[in-house]
Amino acid sequence: MKTTKLTAEPARPATVEATALSAADVLRREQAYEQLRNDIIACVLRPGEALTEKQIGDRYLIKKATIRAALARLMQEGLVRSEPRRGYVVATLSLRDVNEIFDVRSLIEPEVFRVAASNMTERGLEDIRLAAKKVLKPETLRSQIAFLAADRAFRLALAELSGNLRLAHLLDQILDQSARVLHLGFKSRDFTQLIIAQQKELVLACEAGDVSGIVKLARSQCLYLKKQVLEALLAGSKLQDVNLQPFA
Repeated sequence: MKTTKLTAEPARPATVEATALSAADVLRREQAYEQLRNDIIACVLRPGEALTEKQIGDRYLIKKATIRAALARLMQEGLVRSEPRRGYVVATLSLRDVNEIFDVRSLIEPEVFRVAASNMTERGLEDIRLAAKKVLKPETLRSQIAFLAADRAFRLALAELSGNLRLAHLLDQILDQSARVLHLGFKSRDFTQLIIAQQKELVLACEAGDVSGIVKLARSQCLYLKKQVLEALLAGSKLQDVNLQPFA
C-alpha cells in the first residue's frame, strides 16, 4: 500500500503592498507619538488635561489603533495616565516634581559637561559655538518652543563631545523633563535672556579649557534656574501642590 507524502505548501511571500502598508502604519504611529509627546512637553496639552481617543483622533487626524499605540508609549514614560470614566489624562506636575527634575539635572549635566570639556577639540568648540548662534536666530527667538528646542540642541551638542553615548542619553532624558517645566514656567515669566546668558558662560568656560570651572558653573546654573522657575510657578499658581516648600 502506497502512502502519500504530504508536503507543506511554501508560505507565500508578503506582497509589496502589504509590506508598504505595514511600514506606513509604523511610520504613522511614530509620528502620532512624536506629535502628542511634543505637545505635552510644550504644554500645548496642559498638565491635568483630559484626553479622549475621539478628541485626539479629531485633533491629529489619526486612527484609533494608532492613538492607542501612541498613548501606551506615553503612559510608559509617565507623561499620560489612564483614569476610570475620564479616559486619559496628561500627567500633572507638582513642586516636588520640579525640585526632583532640576536636582537630577544638576547632578547629570555637570558630569556630562566635565567629560566633554576634558575631551574638547577645536572642532568640538566650533560645534558648540555654532549651536549657541542658532539659539540667537530671530526666527528662534520668536517662538518659545523653537527657543527651548535650540537650547536643548546646544546642550546635547556639548554632551556629544563627551564621547559617552549613555551619559548623553541620560542628559537628553532629563532635558526633556525640564523642558516641560520650563514651558509651564514661561507662562508666568520669560527665561529667554537668563538661558542665553547661561549658554554664553558655558561657551566661555569651554574656550578657557576650565574643566573644574565648567562643573561648578553647570551645577550653579541648574540650581539658579530651578529657583527662578519655582518662583515663577508659585507666582502663577500653575502647580497643584502649592503647599510644598518651594526650595528643597
